[in-house]
Parts: sequence; structure tokens; C-alpha cells
Amino acid sequence: MSSAVRVAAGAKRAFDATDTENIRTALAEFIRGETGGPVEIGPLNRFTVGFSWVTYGFRAQWNEAGRPIERDLILRAGPPSGIFGPYRAYPEFVTLHALADSAVPVPRVYWFSDDPSILGAPFFVASLMPGDAPIPWTKDGGPAFADDRRVRLGTQFVAALAALHRFDWRETPVAGIDGTKDVRRTAIQQVDHWMARLAQWSPERVPMLELAALWLRENAPVAPWIAVTHGDYRIGNFLEVEDRITAILDWELVRLGDPVEDLGWICLQAWRGRSPFMCHLFEREELRDRYAAATGREPSLRDMAYWEAFGTLKLAVMHYGATDCFARRGFNDLRMAGMAAQIPRMLLQVESAMERAS
Repeated sequence: MSSAVRVAAGAKRAFDATDTENIRTALAEFIRGETGGPVEIGPLNRFTVGFSWVTYGFRAQWNEAGRPIERDLILRAGPPSGIFGPYRAYPEFVTLHALADSAVPVPRVYWFSDDPSILGAPFFVASLMPGDAPIPWTKDGGPAFADDRRVRLGTQFVAALAALHRFDWRETPVAGIDGTKDVRRTAIQQVDHWMARLAQWSPERVPMLELAALWLRENAPVAPWIAVTHGDYRIGNFLEVEDRITAILDWELVRLGDPVEDLGWICLQAWRGRSPFMCHLFEREELRDRYAAATGREPSLRDMAYWEAFGTLKLAVMHYGATDCFARRGFNDLRMAGMAAQIPRMLLQVESAMERAS
């Protein structure tokens, strides 16, 4: 790993996502310091995807081990007023770095910093991976993929998740990221974490979510083991080229916890609409069976339903975070306003998920 955690040493710099020229200049200076040699960075092109970190694409040239390198890269920056602000780049960076030689397809990461004096926001630089993110929403809840494509993508999707959950993180820097190593505490810790976020983001109490949190604490399962959990593992967060998954993306919620949490998240109604296929890929039982075959451990449908209920609460809390960053933190992104308008629907989904899990 070429980069180390940087301690904020200078005056805090304001982050302006639209000021790409100043960001480019500051980034080039930072990379020169990291590589110890000349650096050339092309124009930054901001991507419109993503609700959290701000993402730019660019081409860079630098020297590595005495050899000239030229790559298409991305810059990911966590805006201070963004939905999950304040951000940290360290957990995502060290996780992607540790997974580089694993069976989990991830972008290569190059440099990072949590020093706000550089760009005004935590950031990291990674390789630009080929492919598109399938977003297969359908109006009628019918099949989004032909069966053969659904199975091809779904098989890789589950295999990558199983590889992540089998990954031995204990002797890597990933051991220091957020989460818990106590199998009896991981569910309760997650409920407490997201309810604390709700208290931070909502000026009023939300009875439906408080009721759900009580049930989730009382019925918290014991984790089968502690794994690296992605936190947002779903359709829309991977890239594919001709039915081959090239990269799993969006690791900002990565933590140590119960691996079944990621399975429950896959099952959320938000990712499937009225389709019988979780994330438009597999039915619930087949998802469980394929995961069990890949890991050698079979999660119970009851635990999956618990984590689906938790995930629905978590997603509802995120909608309150979107409201807060748009209405009170000045994050001027109309997609956040759109999420705010969906809060009543999300609360109904929390109620339905609780009924299924009970």
C-alpha cells in the first residue's frame, strides 16, 4: 500500500464538486507527492451515477518503479454535506486493497487521503473498470432478464458475495474498520447505529421505525461468523460486460458483521419491486441454496427475513438522511428530494418486512 492515513495538517479546504480544474490541480500535486515523480492528469469528467460519493473519471500518467504508467482512473470524493457525511476513505480503500487478489472482482485502488486540506473532502483513486451497471426495473414487475442471462449474472453475483464472506480479514488492515467481532452483538450494534443516524437526521421521532427497532433488538440473531459485509450489495452496484461481472462497486458502508445481513439486503422489495426474483436474479430459496453451496454454510430463511426487515429500516433511515442533506445541509441534488418524497412508501415497506419476519 503506497498511501498512509494522513492527519489533517492544514486549514480545511472547501469542497466544490463543480470546480473540477482546482480539484484536478490539487489531485495532481497530491499524486506527485505519493509517487515522487512527474504526474499528468487529464480533464475530470463528473459521472452522474451514485447518490453518495462524487465520482469523476480522468486519464493519468505517472512513473511506477521506474516505468511510465498511463491509466484511466476514477476519483471518488465524499462531500461534507452528502447523505452519509462526514465520510472516511480509509475503510473502503483498505478493504478494496485487501481484496485485490481475492475472488471478489474489485477495482484496483491507488491512493487515498482523509485529510480535508487537500481536496476539501476524503477521497481515493481507483482504476476505471469496464462495463455497465444493469438497472432492470420493470413497470409490471415481470421478468427483467431472460432466464439464461439472469442465471449467468446471478451465479457470479452470489459467488462474489460468498468469496467476500469467506475472505480471511483478520491479518489485514480490514480488521480495524468499523463493526464488531462479537457474534452476539452485531445485529444490535447495527440497529443502534442506524437509529442514532435517524436521531441525527430527523428533527422528529418516527414511531414506525422506533417500533421496528424494538422488535429488531428483541429478536436479534447470533451471527454464524464475523465477515466483511459490503452493506449495499445489490443489483445496480456491479458492472458487467456481456454477462460477465467485472467489478463490485460502492463499498462506503463496508464493515465487519453478520454475513447474512448482505443476503437480507439483497431481498429488499426496493430492489425487486413486484418481481419474485431477489434483485431480479434468484428467488429467495434459490438465493439461499446457492449461497450455502458456495460457502458451506446454510443461513436460515428466518435469519434472512430478520436482516431483510433490518435492511428495510436501514433504507428508510437513509431516506431521512437524504431529506436532511437536501433540506438542511445544502446538498443541492434533486435526487435527494426525490428520496424524501418516498418516505411514506418506505415506512409501509418496513411494516410489511416486519410482518414477514415475525
